[in-house]
This record gives sequence, C-alpha cells and structure tokens, in this order.
Amino acid sequence: MRDWRAFVRSRLTLPGLTPERESRVVRELAAQLEDFYRDALGRGATDAEAEAHAAAQITDWTRMADDVLREDRAHVKPRVERLADSMQDAARTSGGRRGGVFMVADALRDGRYAIRQLIKTPGFTLVIVLTLALGIGATSAIFTVVNGVLLQPLPFPEPGRLVRVHEVVPQYGRFSVAPASFLDWRQQNTVFERIAAYTGASGTLVEADGPERIQGAAVSWDLFDLLRVAPAIGSGFNAGHDRPNGDNAIVLSHGLWQRRFGADPGVVGRSIGLNGVPVTILGVMPAGFAFPSRTTEFWRPLAINPADASRGAHFLGVVARMKPGVAIDQAVAEMKTIAERLAQQYPDAAANESAEVVALHDQVVGGIRPALLTLLAAVGVVVLIVCANVANLLLVRASVREKEVAIRAALGAGRRRLAFQMFVESLVLALTGGAIGVLLAYLAIPLIQSLGADSIPRVADIRIDTRVLMFALGASVLTGILFGLAPAWHATRAGLGAILKEGGRSSATSGGRWVRSALLVVEVALSIVLLVGASLLLRSFAKLTNVDPGFKPSNVLAFQVGLPPATYPQDVTRIAFFDTLLDRLRALPDVQAAGMVHRLPLRGGYVLSFDVQGRPKARPGEEPSAHYRAVSPGYFETLGIPLRRGRLFTGRDAEKQPLVAIVDEAFVKRHFPNENPIGRGLDIGNGTDGFYEIVGVVGNVLHEALDESTEPTMYVPFKQSVFSTMWMLVRAKDDPARLTGSVRQAVKDIDRTLPAYSITPLSTVLSDSLAERRFSLLLLGFFALLAMFLAAVGLFGIVAYSVRQRTREIGVRLAIGARPADVLRMVIGAGMKLALLGVAIGLAAAIGLAQLVKSMLFDVTPSDPASYVATAAVLLLVAALASYVPARRAMRVDPLVALQHE
Repeated sequence: MRDWRAFVRSRLTLPGLTPERESRVVRELAAQLEDFYRDALGRGATDAEAEAHAAAQITDWTRMADDVLREDRAHVKPRVERLADSMQDAARTSGGRRGGVFMVADALRDGRYAIRQLIKTPGFTLVIVLTLALGIGATSAIFTVVNGVLLQPLPFPEPGRLVRVHEVVPQYGRFSVAPASFLDWRQQNTVFERIAAYTGASGTLVEADGPERIQGAAVSWDLFDLLRVAPAIGSGFNAGHDRPNGDNAIVLSHGLWQRRFGADPGVVGRSIGLNGVPVTILGVMPAGFAFPSRTTEFWRPLAINPADASRGAHFLGVVARMKPGVAIDQAVAEMKTIAERLAQQYPDAAANESAEVVALHDQVVGGIRPALLTLLAAVGVVVLIVCANVANLLLVRASVREKEVAIRAALGAGRRRLAFQMFVESLVLALTGGAIGVLLAYLAIPLIQSLGADSIPRVADIRIDTRVLMFALGASVLTGILFGLAPAWHATRAGLGAILKEGGRSSATSGGRWVRSALLVVEVALSIVLLVGASLLLRSFAKLTNVDPGFKPSNVLAFQVGLPPATYPQDVTRIAFFDTLLDRLRALPDVQAAGMVHRLPLRGGYVLSFDVQGRPKARPGEEPSAHYRAVSPGYFETLGIPLRRGRLFTGRDAEKQPLVAIVDEAFVKRHFPNENPIGRGLDIGNGTDGFYEIVGVVGNVLHEALDESTEPTMYVPFKQSVFSTMWMLVRAKDDPARLTGSVRQAVKDIDRTLPAYSITPLSTVLSDSLAERRFSLLLLGFFALLAMFLAAVGLFGIVAYSVRQRTREIGVRLAIGARPADVLRMVIGAGMKLALLGVAIGLAAAIGLAQLVKSMLFDVTPSDPASYVATAAVLLLVAALASYVPARRAMRVDPLVALQHE
C-alpha cells in the first residue's frame, strides 16, 4: 500500500502555510486517497489497480487544498460533490463485476464496521441489545413452553397412534369408563392393536424407616406393552397377574426405586408391604417414564373380575394403540357403533350411552392449549413493540449519521450497498440481543415451571432444545430485518445531495420525523392491546377470588388417612378408627372443630343418580343425579357451611337405620322447587338398599371449581356409606399449619403403620384451584407491563429528540416572549397527540382481539368498559409522564444559547 501522505507532498505546493495547517491539508487529502484506494479494493480491484485508481481521482491539487483550508461548509461541498461524481462514474463502470464472493466479503466487512461503530456508543448499544434481549427472551421462553407441551410428541414410540377412549353418558357428556364396558370393548373392537385401562391407586408403603403414602395406578397387565416401554430392571406384568387374587405384584417407578430402595438392582423379586399386604417387586420402570401422571410412583394389576364387573360405576381411564393404517376417524366410528350396541343390549345400565375417541396428546394438553397460544400471541406483540422501539432508536441514530451516510453515497456507495450495510448492523444487534435473550429464557424456565407446576401438563418436558434455538435464531433474524427496514429506508431515501448542500441537516428530516411518529403510534396501539387483555384477565381473576365457595377455608387444616383393606377389612373397624381419630383431633389444644369427608370441595368427586320416593321411576339414562359426599358429624360446622333448614348429622345417626341425608339449596331448587324437602326419601345409587330421609338443607358448596356453576349435592353420614380413605378437617384458632405435628402424632398413636399425608391448609386448596388462571394472568400481565414500559421509553425518546432538534426554535419562542409554561404545553401536547392516536387505534384493535381471551374470562365480557377506560387512562398517564421529562428540559432552554445552536 502506497504512502499517501508522501504522494500528496510530492504533488502539492503550499507556500506561506504554517506547519500545522500544511499538515492538516496533507492529512485530509491523504485520507481521501486512502478511501478511494480501499473502496476500489472492496470492489474487487487488485492492489496496483486500486492505487492507480486512487491516484487519478485528484487532478486540481491547488483547488482541493483551498477547499480543505476553508472553514465555511458551503465551500467544502463542491469538493465533495466532485469526488461523488468521480466515484459514481467509477461505480458505473465496475458495478456489474460484483458477485457472491464480494457480497460475503461486504457482509463480513460491514459486520466488523458495525461492531466498531456500536462499541463507540456503548450506552446506545446497551439499550438496544437489552431491549431486544427482553423481547426475544420472552418469546423464546414462551415458545419453549409451547414446544415442550404442545409440539413435542408424547415420549412413547409412535405416539401418534395412541388415543384415549371415553364413554359418553347423556347426563354428563364425556365420562370415565365402566369396567364391563371396557371388557366388551377389548373383545369386540377391530381397530386397536391393544387397549388397556387404568385407575388411581394410592397405597401405604411400610419400610424400616416408617410408613409413607405413595401414589400409584392400577393398570391392565399389557399397559406397558401398549405404550412400548419396558422396565429398565426386571419385567412387567403378564396376563396371570391381571386375574382376581393375582394382583400381588408391583412395578416401581425409577424415582421411588432411588428414593426408598437406594437404587438397589437386587430389589427385583423382593417382597414388601403395601397396604398391609406383601407384594413382590417385578421390575423398575426407566427414568422419566410417567403414566398416567407424573406423580405415579408404582403400578399394580387392575385385576377386573369379569363375573362382577360393573356397568354403572364409571371410574376407568382407557387408552389404546391403533393398528397401523387405521385413522382416528375410523376408530371413532367403530367405537361409537360398539358402545351404542351395548347401550341397546343393556338398557337398564347403559341406556343412550356412546363412545368417543381422541388423540392421547390432545387429551393431555388440550386444556392448556388456548392459554399457551394466547401467551405466544402476546409475546409476538411484545416483539413487534420491541421492533418499533429499536427502529425508532436507530432512526434517531441515522439522523445523527446523515452526513456520514451522505459522504459514503458520494464516494460511490449505491442505495443497495447502503441498505445492506444498515441491515448488517441491525442483524449484529439482533443476534447479540437474541443470544442474551436465549440466556434469559434459560434462566426463566425454572420460574415458569414453578408457576405452572399445578396447571401445565408435561411441565417436566419444558427445556431448551435444538428447535428452540432455531426458533430463537429465526426470531432474531426476522426481528433484525423488521427493525432494520426503517434505518435502511432512511439511508437510501432521496435527498442525500441536499444533506451535503445544507451542511449536514437533511431536507428529508420531516419524512424521518413522520416515520418515527408512526412507529411510536404503533407501539402505543400494540401496548393497549396487551394491556386490555391483561386488564380483562385481572378483572376476571379479581371477581373469581371474590366468589363465595360456600365454605370458610381460613384456619382449616386438611389431611388424608387411608386404611389398608387387609388390616381394616370391615366397616365396623374403619368406623371405630375414624371415630377415635376425630375424638383425638377435637381434644387437641387450639382446635375448635373437626370433621371428615371422603372428597374435598373443589377437588371434584362422585356423581350418583337417585330416585325420589313417591315419584315415578325415571327411564334408564334419564335418572336425576347429584354430587355425593359421605361426611361425619362436625363436617359442616368445621367448614362453616350454614344450615338453612332442618338439622345436621349427629352421633345418634346409626350405622344402618334410619338412613338419613342432607341436601343443599341447589338440590332443593332443582328437584323440590315448590316443595318442602324435609322428610322426603331418596333412593341413592350407592349400593345401599332403602330410602334416605332428607333431614336438613345446607348452603351450596362449589365442588369442581370457582368458575363452575353450583350443582346439586347430597350428603350422607359416613357410618352409612363407609370409605377406607377420608379427608380429615381441623379448624384451628389461628395458624392451622402449627397443628401439622400434632395431627401426625394423633394418627401415629392409633396405628403406627399409618401416615397422615397430603397435609395442607384448606386455603391452599382454594388457591390451587386458580393455578391455571394465575399462571396466564401473571405472564400476560408481565408482557403488558413490559409493552407499556417500552412504549413509554419510545415516547420519551421521540419527544426528547424532537426537543433537541427544535432547540433553536424554542429559543426563538422564548426570546420573543413565550413563557416556559407555553413551551411545556407545546412539548407535552405534541407527545400526547401521538399517544392519543395510538390509544384510539389500540382500543379499536383490542375490541376485536379481546374475543381471543373470551374463554379465559369469568363474569367479565370481552367488551368490559371498565377495563378499556382504566387501560387507556393508565397509558395516557404514563405517556404524559414520559413527555413531561423532556418538556421540563425544554422549559429551561437559555434563549441566548439556543440562538447560537448550530
């Protein structure tokens, strides 16, 4: 490379100049020649060709030196324009010779240049990178959840052939399956390779370190074969295990094997005590295997006895694997035909029943899909806001760099070349922000898993994988392109020559201002959409938390006790145990009341049919039904469920006769609308002969969820409907958690082999029922606040930039008599005009898009006026504050300083 300073000195005579001024002229002209030289190299010229080209660009050395010496910009421009003409001529003669190799070289060179430029402005770069990291990180985090829950197939071989099969019962719709129906389906279907059933089955495991209640499942012997997952150690079940009295075998989960058996490979064949009965460990399932739920820790044979299989008790889950080549529609048609044939064959027990087949994946994740897709759409809106914000920042920066870009254009860079450089700079920023965003997503996953532990199925499958990384890369590139459009347009718009003639102030400034304003309006509008959605969910959640569940959960501790059938085989021994336990609980210090129920409120439960004494018996399939609870005396008092009429259960209600029942107000409203129910008889389908006399009416209790309507409920005394597993309820005088040790000891004092388990305050049960709504609200609320923050930052930036651009105008206004308050109103008014326009557009869009969250609302309409008004007011307040800060700065402009500006 030639020494250009020596080249200039050899051709230029500068008499009468001081050494400093001579040096400046030489340095300036040498720099120009160096630019010519490097640009020629960039266009593919050899070193010699580039030197010759640069040397030929300056012909009038004296005039060029004079141009350098003049301080007035008007005298500098002819020199730049001549350089532009020269370089543009050169570009026209060589422009057709560029190829793909040079494009790659340009990209690498522009990338290095972009990095250098960004390093020179660390504050600006940091703001943009962090903004992008928040947007791309939020999007990547939610996509990670969507990927793990919705997109990833179930962790079984050929999962697309796995389906769930339901019975469809006229009164209840989709329902669990009766054992007799399952056995008939297994024999009569031709579309399934295998079909298996399962149901929940907890058990008390007694080892040397004490008893522990563990959750498991009773399954058909071939369930593991159906799922095509073999035990990691030992073997699974065979057909012999699935016969009556053949269920003395067990398969352990990998987690239970590690936790309770120290990962001992010799555990296979060992006999352990489960529910007071010795069972043999056949095998251990692989790590990560979870079916039907992630809490399942053991499996035992279902062992249905065909001789007494019920057709009226629905409690089985049924899963099947379709044969190769069978479509799900074909399976639906056949199973519906079989079920309807059985309904005609057994009209007393299965009248009008049908069947339904759904993909197992849809069954598992179908409930959470709308919420996750809504959240994914929300973070998409956040990314658009991020793009608008970053584009605005880059436009401001581009305005500052107008002269630099103009000179590059004058030196021969075409519009495509300038746009390419701007896009490369945008991609550098986007990829850097994306990399940090992926890190933020990785750090956010444990928090999301914690928030969604009780509401997101397959929560353990949420992880960063190749698909997520590719999504993050694609999102980063797309984001870079989107926010790079504005600065690229700015760099290639018409009027670059005017920038040179105006001494660096663009004649197209108004166009750039219009684009920045439009982007800000888009930001505000998109923010309003998210804020309205979050406001609707917040209003809905607030109303839901104020719903009266029908009981008073405060200061109530709940726990379960399960009695093994082997050691408590008869009703009388179970009644004696629970009577003793209730007496001990009531005797504890700080205990105000105690009772028990076989199924907690808000945890679902049994629904049984019944007939009313004195009324015609309903036709099969049309029997009235109601929720069913077996409770002890003291249950209603402990939960604060009010008595409306009649009496509550007492210790005098005997084990057999007379049979008595209590119903709630919803039951009376539906089945005795104009009658006094007290003294009426109910023939309840719980296996007990005779009519239950209604002795009382209590308040309504929500059994399914807070957002469900109240359904009729009937209660019977525990002694007249005995269960082996019961929920014990204890009302304390203050914090119920302080009773945990006492209730454990009370159970242990009666039977050392029994644990008190699932100990939890009843208020937690109430809170858990809102887990899915809380998860959606928290995330959507976070995204909405992030959007509002970005919009405020964007508004602040554009108003501050406007103030800086109008400093001289503001100074003139103040100099001719304008008051600071007038300037304040002018600046805030300009910002608020943009905010108001954005709010108006955003509210209109929100009204249309609010239907997307309709299914997630409770007692709030998608067009709820309060939500829209509150959202608009909050955003306008934030906009006013964002405009106020630069407006205050404008008020303090010194007119004398402002008039000297530029």
